[in-house]
Amino acid sequence: MAGSYSAEASLCYLFRLHKLTPIQPRANRLIPRLLIIALGLVASLWGAASTGQTLVLVSIDGFRWDYFDWPQAKNVRSIAAQGSRVTKLRTVYPSKTFPGHLSIATGLHPTQHGVIDNYFCRSDRSDCYSMGKGRKDPSWLAGIPLWTLVEQQGGRASTFFWPESDAPFANRLPTDYRAFDGRVPHRERVQQVVDWLALPAEQRPELVTLYFSIVDSASHTYGPAAPATLSAIIEVDRQIAVLWQAIESINSQQGADINLMLVSDHGMSEVNPDLFIDTNTLPRPKGFKRVNGSTRVTYYQRDPDVDIDSLESELDSMSDGRWKRLSSLDLSERHFENHPGVGDIIIETAPPRVFRRGGGQDVNLRGMHGYPATVEDMAAFLVAVGPSFQEGSVIPEAHQLDVYPVAATLLDLEVPDNIVSDGGPLRAILRAR
Repeated sequence: MAGSYSAEASLCYLFRLHKLTPIQPRANRLIPRLLIIALGLVASLWGAASTGQTLVLVSIDGFRWDYFDWPQAKNVRSIAAQGSRVTKLRTVYPSKTFPGHLSIATGLHPTQHGVIDNYFCRSDRSDCYSMGKGRKDPSWLAGIPLWTLVEQQGGRASTFFWPESDAPFANRLPTDYRAFDGRVPHRERVQQVVDWLALPAEQRPELVTLYFSIVDSASHTYGPAAPATLSAIIEVDRQIAVLWQAIESINSQQGADINLMLVSDHGMSEVNPDLFIDTNTLPRPKGFKRVNGSTRVTYYQRDPDVDIDSLESELDSMSDGRWKRLSSLDLSERHFENHPGVGDIIIETAPPRVFRRGGGQDVNLRGMHGYPATVEDMAAFLVAVGPSFQEGSVIPEAHQLDVYPVAATLLDLEVPDNIVSDGGPLRAILRAR
């Protein structure tokens, strides 16, 4: 039906263009030629639409790399067997939800796209960032996320809850987007994505994003291996199976080329409330703003006359092996420098410890992320399946920043000059064209 509609519209356009109708005698001899031209044009356009690539990019927040092999992820494993996977997807620093998601989406380090933590301050402004603040104040954000890149180059992007996808980048929003509401049932999220994909070929989005937070939430509260976390994995695994079944059906029935990529933003480590570090015991001298990031504490020097060396010495002497103060070399190796949000002093702990106000009183915290990528539990995962991806390819390790250029290649998009990666080992998942 869509093909017939397109042919009719194209013919009408050509007749209007040449001011011809079937009742104009002197034009009758041109109609067969125009008909041939029109049909050729329609065939060309229809062929382009039916072979156009679509990427569905799904994030399972907090899905640790080894969850893939757990019994609860049986559908994800079955789907991966039809395509490619990355065993360990290395994360940016810090391994937090908003920095990680925006690095995947923009191909930039957090200090480049601007969101360096879920909550942080800056030395050059009085207010602080919190999750989702870009929607009302996009001055926090930088870079060109995939959905904006698609729109800028003439395509359609549809996003569902991907962090900051409801915020304008380069004064532009996706064609379809949703402001985050965790109460929306998972089945409704999947159904909306299926509805977008089931649109006629000429209306189908080139990029669709989807986000699930349930695995992250459960593992924070109960721990990475707790029954509630296993139930969360089963739930998302079930929804992914529904989505993939719908994609296969649309690909088969409509001759579509819809591809699915599953990723996570970080893993999760077990933490021990008995070893939590009470932030109330940390120094808080005048002239500094102190921000707790759970795995690290940042001090921002607000008064240029305060003694920063004295604070560093005090923190070092109090540590007793519970934390380390990050050096300029540490920050450089993690690409975490030259940004006003980085702060002047950062102390960082390691699992099973976290910084927590009141120390171990919060027993409803059994899992945490945000540690450096050298902590194996922080590794994420990636699965890619569909007409554009290789079958049976297993890549031991890739990086979150490899996703952007590979996705752009699949979608035939020109990428910005400042992205970090050329796709690296992840390029091997793409089929040769």
